[in-house]
Amino acid sequence: MLDSFRNASKSWVIKLLFGLLIVSFLAWGVGDMIRGGLFGRGPAIEVGGREISAAEVMNEFKRDMDALQPQFGGKLTSADARRLGLLDRTIDTMVTRTLIDEAAHRLGLATSDQAVVDKVAAEPAFRNEVGQFDRDLLRRALGRAGWSEDEFMRQEKANIVRSQVAEAFGGGVAAPGMLTEPLIHWNRESRIAETVSVKASAMPLPASPDAATLEAYYKTNSTSFMAPEFRAVTALLLRPIDAGRGIEITDDMVAEAYKTREDEFHTPERRAITQVVLGDEAVAEKAAEMVKSGKDLAVIAKDLSASVVDLGLVEKSDLPDELIGPVFEAKQGALTAPVKSALGWHVVKVTQVVPETIRGLDQVKDQLAKDLLNEKSVDRLSELANQVEDSLGGGSTLEETATRFQLPLIRVAAMDAKGRSPAGKVIAEVPTSESFLDVAFHTEQGTESQLTEIDNEGMFLLRVDSITPPQPKSLAEVRTEVLAAWQAEQRRDAAKELADKIVEKVKAGESLSKVAAAHSLKVDTTAPFTREGGDGIKLPPAIVSAMFDGKTGATASAASRDGWMVAQLDKVIAFDPKADSKVADQIRQRTTNAIAVDLVDQLVAALQANIGVKVDRSQLAHEE
Repeated sequence: MLDSFRNASKSWVIKLLFGLLIVSFLAWGVGDMIRGGLFGRGPAIEVGGREISAAEVMNEFKRDMDALQPQFGGKLTSADARRLGLLDRTIDTMVTRTLIDEAAHRLGLATSDQAVVDKVAAEPAFRNEVGQFDRDLLRRALGRAGWSEDEFMRQEKANIVRSQVAEAFGGGVAAPGMLTEPLIHWNRESRIAETVSVKASAMPLPASPDAATLEAYYKTNSTSFMAPEFRAVTALLLRPIDAGRGIEITDDMVAEAYKTREDEFHTPERRAITQVVLGDEAVAEKAAEMVKSGKDLAVIAKDLSASVVDLGLVEKSDLPDELIGPVFEAKQGALTAPVKSALGWHVVKVTQVVPETIRGLDQVKDQLAKDLLNEKSVDRLSELANQVEDSLGGGSTLEETATRFQLPLIRVAAMDAKGRSPAGKVIAEVPTSESFLDVAFHTEQGTESQLTEIDNEGMFLLRVDSITPPQPKSLAEVRTEVLAAWQAEQRRDAAKELADKIVEKVKAGESLSKVAAAHSLKVDTTAPFTREGGDGIKLPPAIVSAMFDGKTGATASAASRDGWMVAQLDKVIAFDPKADSKVADQIRQRTTNAIAVDLVDQLVAALQANIGVKVDRSQLAHEE
C-alpha cells in the first residue's frame, strides 16, 4: 500500500505480485458498500471459505478504472474497460490476494501492529522536512485517495503478511550461472555494420501517370484521403456578461469595495539595502568607528573580512524589529551604525528609497466597478444555469430557452474535431476551449450535453444536430495529394529496387564501398549496437535483426524512414561481463526475478487447485 506513494519500487516482490501488492492498493477500504438491488445476493467470488460480494468486486473495478482514467484522457467507460479485460484483471487480482490471505491463515502467519506502525513511520513520503514522521502528511495523502487511517493500517498489515508468503517462495532465489552467463553474452553482444542509405527523395521524380493509373491508385488507397467526421452543432452560451445584464453598480457599492480592499491600493515605503553582518561586539565597535569616519560599506566589509549582502527592496515587515527604525530613518546613501539582532551585528547601507504610494478612490473606481460587476455576474451565473436546466428539463428547446433568457445561441453547420470547417478554416464562432470540442464529439446525435464550464468564459450546453461520418474525398478534391502520394510511392519503389541491386552485387563478391561509389552513395559505419539497438543508433529493426542473424559479411536491406538501407555486418564484439559488471549483474537479477515470479505463479496455481475458487460472472454482467 505504501508503494502507491512511491515514485518507483525496485523490490522484486512488488513487481511479481502486481495486483497483489500494487493493484490491491486501489481496494483499500472496500466493504459492503452496496447491498442487494443491482447485484445478486450470493457471493460473486468464493475462495475456499471466503466470500466476496459482487458489490466489492465492482467497487474495486471502479477504483481500477479511476486509476487508468488519466491514460485515457478521463474517457474510459465501464464498457470499454470490460472490453479491455480490466474486469478480468480485477477478478484475478482479488482471487490471488484472497488465496494468499487464506494460505497465510492456514500457515498461522501474522504480523504485529507495531511492525505496521514502524513500516509506515519509515516511509519517506510521510516524513517532514527534518526527516521526522508527520501524521498530518499521512492523513492528507489518505484523504486525497479517499481512505481512512484505520483502513490503511488494516490493509498494510495484510500486505505485510502477503509479502511474507511471497518471500517464502520467491525470496532467496538465485538464477544458476549455467543459465545467466550464456544469456548475458547473448544479450549484450554488440555488432558494427557498414550502411548505405538509398533515399527515396533522391530518386528521379516520375512523370505524371495517365488518368486511369491515378484513379486506380486512388481507389486502392482511398482510406488515405478521408474527410474527417463532421458535426452540426447548436450551442447555448452562458457567459458572465449575459448573467450580469441589468446589474447596477452604484457609487456606494464602489466606495464600500474600496474600503474593503484599501490595502491593495496602498504600497508602503520600500528601501533597497545592502548589509554586512558581524559576529561579535568587538568587531562591531571597529565597524562603528569606520562608519563615523565615513568609510563605504564595501571598504568596511573588506577590512573586517565580511561579505556584503544585497537584500534588494524591502519593506518594514521584511526586517527584524531591531533594524526597522535605523534603516527606515536613514537617508538614501547613508550607513547605519551597527545594530544588534538575533543574527548578529548589522551595518546597513540604504541605496534607494521608494516612497509609499496610495491610490485614491477616483484612481481605481473604474476597476472596482468592473470587478464588482464581474463578481456579481459570476454569482448570478450559477442561478441562471439552474434556470436554464429547469427550462430544458421542462421540455423547452435550446432555441426557446435562449430566447426566454436572452442568451446567445450559435449554430455550426459542420465542424471537425479541431473546430475547423470542411474548407479547413477555423470556425470563429466556436469557443476556443478544448472542452467544447470534446463535448461536441462525445455527445450522441439528437441529444443535449450536460452544462459544461468553459475555461474562464462561463458555461455552454450543446445539441448535436447531425453527424457526417468520415468518408473518402472525391478524386477531384484531392487530385494533387493523390498525385504526390503516387509519385512518392514510385520513388520509394525505385529506392528499393536500387537497394536490392546493391545487395545482389555485394553478395556476388563486390565490395559495398565500390558498389556504393558507382551509384554516388556514401558508406557509413555504425557505432556498436546490441540486439536492442542502441542510443543514437538509427537502424531499422529489420536491419538489426538481420545483422544478428548472420556472420561477418552478411548483407541485408530494409525500409528506412526516408527510403531503404543496405547494411553489411563488419564486426562482432563479444561482451566481457568483467568489464561491465553492473550490466551483467542487472541481467542476472532480472533472470532471478523472472524465476521468482514463476515460483509465485506456481504457488498461486497450487493454492487455487487446493483451496478452490468459484467465480459467478452472471452477477458481474451488469453495467454500473
